[in-house]
Amino acid sequence: MSLSISGVGSGLPINEWIEVLVGVEQEKIDTLTAQQDALNEKSSTLNTLKSTYSSVQSATLTLTDSLHGASSDIFAKISVSTSDEDNKYLTATATQIATPAVLKISVQQLASPTVRKTYGPDSPDGQKLDFSDSSVTLADLGYDKEGTFTINGATFAVDGNTTIDGLVYQINNSSDAGVSAHLEDGQIFLEGTNLGAKDIVIEDGEGSDFASWIGWTDDNNLTVGQNAIFTINGRQKEASTNNLTSAETGVTGLSLELKEVTGDDVVKVNITRESDADAVLEALKTFVDAFNKAINDTDTETASEGDLYGENTLVSIRNRLRNMITTTVNPNGVYKSLADIGITSGAPGMDVDADTTSLVIDEEKFYEAFRSNPAAVKELLIGTNANSATGEEATQGIMQMVQEGLDAALNTKSGYFTARSSSLSSQLTNLADKIADREEDLEIYRERLTNQFNYMDQQIATINSQYSQMLSQLQSIGVGTSSS
Repeated sequence: MSLSISGVGSGLPINEWIEVLVGVEQEKIDTLTAQQDALNEKSSTLNTLKSTYSSVQSATLTLTDSLHGASSDIFAKISVSTSDEDNKYLTATATQIATPAVLKISVQQLASPTVRKTYGPDSPDGQKLDFSDSSVTLADLGYDKEGTFTINGATFAVDGNTTIDGLVYQINNSSDAGVSAHLEDGQIFLEGTNLGAKDIVIEDGEGSDFASWIGWTDDNNLTVGQNAIFTINGRQKEASTNNLTSAETGVTGLSLELKEVTGDDVVKVNITRESDADAVLEALKTFVDAFNKAINDTDTETASEGDLYGENTLVSIRNRLRNMITTTVNPNGVYKSLADIGITSGAPGMDVDADTTSLVIDEEKFYEAFRSNPAAVKELLIGTNANSATGEEATQGIMQMVQEGLDAALNTKSGYFTARSSSLSSQLTNLADKIADREEDLEIYRERLTNQFNYMDQQIATINSQYSQMLSQLQSIGVGTSSS
C-alpha cells in the first residue's frame, strides 16, 4: 500500500473553496444591498408622489388667490372698449385691478422730444454748412482742429479726419448721450431719446469750439420738446410721454397710448368687469388632472406590488382628499357640491366596471351653472371673505378645504412626506454603514481564509517532500515499494 499526494503543494482547489466560503458571507451583504435598493426606490417614489400632491395644492391656489384681491381674480376679467374704434386717437388697456368706470378722454397735445440741429445750407452767411454728403471729413468742410465736446455729459472726440458718418456713428453708439443723430436737409439733427420738455445740454470741451462751430450750442437751432396734455373726465393732466401708465392717468389699472390730438372730439373709454367662465374652467381642468394623477398614482404605488405598499398614512391622506372632493359645503348655498357644477366621478349610468375614482368635468353643465350664477360657483369653490360692514362671516369653499387639508401632509417641517423621507434617509444611512462594515469584515475574512489555506498547502507540500525522501531512502537500501 502506498500514500501519494499529487500536484504542487496540496493540489487542492483552494481558490474555489475560498470563493465558496466567501460567497456564503457575500449573500448576507447582497440581502442588505437588495434592501437598500428597495428603500431607494421607495424614497424616490415617495418624493415623486409628494410633487404630485403639491401640484394638487398649487392648482387650488390659482382659484383661491381670488380671495386676496382683484388682481388675482380669475372668476372675472377686465375688458376695455372705446368709442375710438380705429384707435386713431389712443389705445386703452387695463389690468385686473382696474375698477369698472366710464371715462371721457381728450388729447390736447402729444409729447415730443427736444431737438437740436446744426447750421445748414440755408443758414446766414458765415454759418453755412452742408452735411448732405456723409462721407466728407470735417476738414473738407473747414474744420481741421482736434478737440472734444459733450452731449448730456457724454464726451466725444473729433479732428479734421472725422467723417460725418463717423460723427453720427459715435453719437448713436453712445448709451450715455441720451440722443439719436440723423441727417436731414443737409443738417445733423440730435433728437432726445426721452420725450417732454427736457433740454439737450451740449458744451465744447476745454480749448475746443467744435459744438459752437457746428451750431449745436446756438439756441436758434433748438426746439424744446413738449409734454403730453390730456384731459380725463374734466381733469387736465401732463406727462413727459405718450405711453401713459396708471401713475400718469391717475386711474388705477388704466394705461393709455396717445396717438393724435383729438381736437373737438372726445373718446369714451368703458372699463367693465365680466364673468370669465373659460378661465375658471381651465383652472378646474388643471386641478382635476392633478387630483386624478395623485389618486391613481397613490393607488398604484400602495398596491401589493407597489413601492409604497404598507404606507397606511399615505392611503389615509389619499382617502381624506377623495372625501373632501365629494363633500357638501355651505348647505344654504345655491351650489352645495362639485356635482352641482358638473364635476363628478363619472357620468350617470356608467358601467360598474368603469373607473369611479377619477373626476370628470361635464363642461356643458359647468357653463350652464356659471352663466346662471357665477357668484355661487365662486362661493362653492373658494368661499367668501368676512364682511365687517354687513356682519357676514367667512365661508369656506372646497378648494380651500383641499388646500388646507394637504397642508398637514406637505408641511416642510412636520408633514407626512417630510417625516417619512427623513425616516427613509435614516434607514438608508444605517444600511449603507452596515454594508460598509460587512464588506470590510468580508475582506478580513477572505484574507484569513487565504492565509489558513496557504498554510495548509505549505504543510501538505512539506509532507509530500518528506514522503518522497522516505521512498528514496527505502529504495536505496533495497526495500521494495509499490504504488498500488
